[in-house]
Amino acid sequence: MRTLVLLLPLFLIGQTMTVYKDNIALVKVPVQWNVPSGISEITYDKLPIGLIPDSPFLMLEDVVIRYQRFNNDVFNGEKYFRGKIGAHVYVKVYDDKIHEGTLIEFSGSSISLKTRKEIMTISRNKVDYMYSRDSESKPQLRPELAWDIYMSKIPRTDSINGNLVYLSTGFDWNAVYRFILNGKKGELISEAVVSNASNMDFYQYSLKLVEGNLQKKGRRPQPVYRTKSRTSALEIAPVATEKELGDFHIYSLPEKIDLKQNQSVTVRLYEPRKVNFIKTYVFKNSERSKKEEPLQIEIQLANTEENGLNIPLPRGKITLYLQSPDGSLEYAGEDELKQIPKGETATISGGRAFDVIGKRIVLHYDRKRKSEEASIEIIVKNIKNAAVNIRLEERIHGDWIIRNASDNYIKKDASTIYFPFTVEAGGSKTVTYTYRKEWK
Repeated sequence: MRTLVLLLPLFLIGQTMTVYKDNIALVKVPVQWNVPSGISEITYDKLPIGLIPDSPFLMLEDVVIRYQRFNNDVFNGEKYFRGKIGAHVYVKVYDDKIHEGTLIEFSGSSISLKTRKEIMTISRNKVDYMYSRDSESKPQLRPELAWDIYMSKIPRTDSINGNLVYLSTGFDWNAVYRFILNGKKGELISEAVVSNASNMDFYQYSLKLVEGNLQKKGRRPQPVYRTKSRTSALEIAPVATEKELGDFHIYSLPEKIDLKQNQSVTVRLYEPRKVNFIKTYVFKNSERSKKEEPLQIEIQLANTEENGLNIPLPRGKITLYLQSPDGSLEYAGEDELKQIPKGETATISGGRAFDVIGKRIVLHYDRKRKSEEASIEIIVKNIKNAAVNIRLEERIHGDWIIRNASDNYIKKDASTIYFPFTVEAGGSKTVTYTYRKEWK
C-alpha cells in the first residue's frame, strides 16, 4: 500500500474558520492528493495541537474511505529523554564542560549519569543543553491524520479533491464595545477580538464568528478607531454580515484575514451607531442599613430601531469613554454587556458619581415578638450643575406593608420597591417612609 503526501498550494481557495465563544473553532480546508487506483494511504499533518481527536472527517469525490487514523505522538523533550534511560547521552553544564555517560535518571529536578569513572547527579537548573546521537529517530513534529482509501480508477485530472473538516481548541472571540458619551447622546462602536492560541498560523482564511453557547461535554481597552466621514471609501472599515444560524447568530467577515499563532485580530461587527441613552443615579439599600456614599451611575441603552440599533448585540466587554469639549476622548470605565436581543434594553454600570451623594438614616426601629417596624429617611444631594434622574431601591424581606411614604413608589417585586424622581442642579431631595412586617 502506497503512502501519498498531501499536495498544498500556497493558499487554498475556500479555507474557512468558524470561531465560537467556547475556546473552539471549526476549520474547513480544501485538500488534494495524487493517488493511483486501488488501495492507498494518504496523510495530512497541517494540524494544530488542539485538534479534537474524534472531530476530523474527510469528504472525497469518487473515493471510498476505509479507515481514518489519528497519530498525536508529537515529539516532547521530556518524554524523549525519559525514554533514553540506559542510553548514552551528553549534558552541557553551565560554566563547565560537556559530560557524557549512560543516563540512569531523568527527573524534574536532576539528571544522573554513569560515566567511565563515577556516577554523577546534575541539577537540571544548571544544565545548558542535553543531547543524544540518534540518527535513526525521526521525530513527529505535529499531529497527523491518515486514511486508507480505495479508488477504482484514476481520475482524469490525476488527483483527487476533497474537504477536511475538524474542530480544534485554542481559538476564541469576544465582542468589544466602545461607547463614547457626549451629553445625552453617544456613539456605539461594535467590534470583535478574535484570538489564536494554537501552534499554527492560518493564512487567508474566511472567518465567521458565532454568538451563543454550544452544548458540549466534557485586558486593557483596545485602541479605538472611528470613521468620521464617508466621503472616501478608504475611510470605511470592513463590516461583518450578521445572520441567524438556528438558535444562534453568525457574523461573516467580508475579507480574508491572516490569524497567526499567539495573535489576536480586532474586526468590526457593525458600523458605528449614533444612539441616545438614559443615565440614572441609583441608591440601593435594605431594611436597617445606614450609609452615606456616592450614587451608582446606571446607563440604559435601548436596542431599538428608533434608537438607531435593533441589532443582535453579542455578549462582551463595553468600555466607556467621555468626549471632552475639545473632541478628545477620556477613559471612563468598563462593564460586561450581556447578550441583548433586538427590542431589549442594555443596562451598563458606569461607576459612582462624585457629585451625587445619598445618605440613609433609620429614624425609628421597633421589633416585637410578632412584628417589626422601621421609619427610614433618605437624602439625596445633587451638587452637579445639571438635573439628574434618581432611583432609590429599597429591599425589604418577608411579609411587609409601606406606610406614610412621602413620595410615590413602585413595587418591583416581592422584596423590592423603588422611588423614581429628579433632583434639580444644586438641589436636594428627602424621601421618608415606614415599613411594617408581621408574622404569626
